[in-house]
Amino acid sequence: MVNLNKKADELILGFKRLWCIAQPRRAAWFMQFIWSRYQHRLNALYSGMLLNRKGYGNLWNFRRNIHRLEKGLMCKVLKPVFADSYIHETVEYLSELRFSPGVDQTTIAWGEAVLEQYFKACQRTDNVKAAYNLFKGLNSINAKPDLIPYYAKQRPELSVDYESLYQLALRRRSVRAYLDKPVDFKAVEHAMRVAALAPSGCNRQSFKFLYYDDKEVVDKISRIPGGFTGYEVPSIALITGSYRGYFDARDIDMPVIDASLAAMSFMFALETLGLSSVCINWPALPDKDDEIRRLIHLENDEVVVMLIALGYPDPEGKVPCSAKRETRCLISYNERLKETGKA
Repeated sequence: MVNLNKKADELILGFKRLWCIAQPRRAAWFMQFIWSRYQHRLNALYSGMLLNRKGYGNLWNFRRNIHRLEKGLMCKVLKPVFADSYIHETVEYLSELRFSPGVDQTTIAWGEAVLEQYFKACQRTDNVKAAYNLFKGLNSINAKPDLIPYYAKQRPELSVDYESLYQLALRRRSVRAYLDKPVDFKAVEHAMRVAALAPSGCNRQSFKFLYYDDKEVVDKISRIPGGFTGYEVPSIALITGSYRGYFDARDIDMPVIDASLAAMSFMFALETLGLSSVCINWPALPDKDDEIRRLIHLENDEVVVMLIALGYPDPEGKVPCSAKRETRCLISYNERLKETGKA
């Protein structure tokens, strides 16, 4: 487990070195900027690491470990022994979580299925044997054989071609004019089913979509970040990331990345259901963070990633063209390679 005091000392030492090396004015500006703009995110990261250390992040630790086992089981040539250092810990997580309120049964079923496959494939070292005995003592009741790694050829048939996907992306625009019509929450749930399939670091999915359709609440939330005045939206999703699923500061960007990947899938799915959306940027300003926390309960380790306003588009409303840059400006081919020493 991470020694947080050691991490804090390393961070302070890094700042001291920066202070000595850089010009004093530049170093002072850097430290003031970081604290004034990112204090809530740094506090959330620190709180999340503490919660993880105390065992409150074990759901995400379990999901991470099960994904690590999956990667080992995916190898064409299996190693005779792998995961020896964390397999017992993983089964202990399962023992703790399998009947915990709030833990979804899909996570438990997936974990049990992968563990069963792992114990069939891995040689029994002392650690593996002890973990296996603990696992068998749990009397697994949720494991499903279809939740283990499978061959690429077994994926669902591709029913969407490139042109259809391109037209969907072309249709999805930032819509700000909506009909005065309540959003069917079932449609939002359907869109979330698609968003849940987005890739996530070690399959943690340490984010949450907080959805609101009460007009007063929606108006208050949409006004906080700024830049969205003059528009009325019927509903809004506040997307947050949580740090309790992470034990190291190296993962400071992971909840933001994972939530953003899910957000894009969510917006594409909304379009297929007759709904449109617009992203609302969340600024790194402490006063904005304080304001949203006075309105919405957020845990100490949670940060706001972005907002998505959504509703049924007004066909007479205009949307911005927002011309995109040419593809050649956004992708390169075998460029920026440094010298490799070859003649």
